[in-house]
Amino acid sequence: MTEKKISTVMVVDDSKSSRKVNTALLHTLLGDTVLYLEAASGESALEQLAAQPVDVVLLDLTMPGISGFDVLAALQERHSEAQVIVVSADIQRLARQRVESLGAAGFIAKPIQIDALRAELVKLEVLHG
Repeated sequence: MTEKKISTVMVVDDSKSSRKVNTALLHTLLGDTVLYLEAASGESALEQLAAQPVDVVLLDLTMPGISGFDVLAALQERHSEAQVIVVSADIQRLARQRVESLGAAGFIAKPIQIDALRAELVKLEVLHG
């Protein structure tokens, strides 16, 4: 299996501490060759995603204003190439089904465990197992 070369990842979460922790976990797994972006809202995420290509997005679902569901729907409408891993404390089956129908590539329960993140990145072929 060949690893896909990724250059940019984005962490979207209204919680600053969650953004910092999740960015640090990504950095641990992906290293210094990747550009790490953060967005504190769905609005900010969509603006940044319109301005530059992003390979992988870690997306919180529950945010004020534009929710993670709304971000996924907008990315689907734009035919975005970004692979989105949803990160949420809402692990109900209906939430998972909804994000999958909106094009999410993966789902991780909050708080993120590094092994779960590694498994999702391996599934997306951006990291070797």
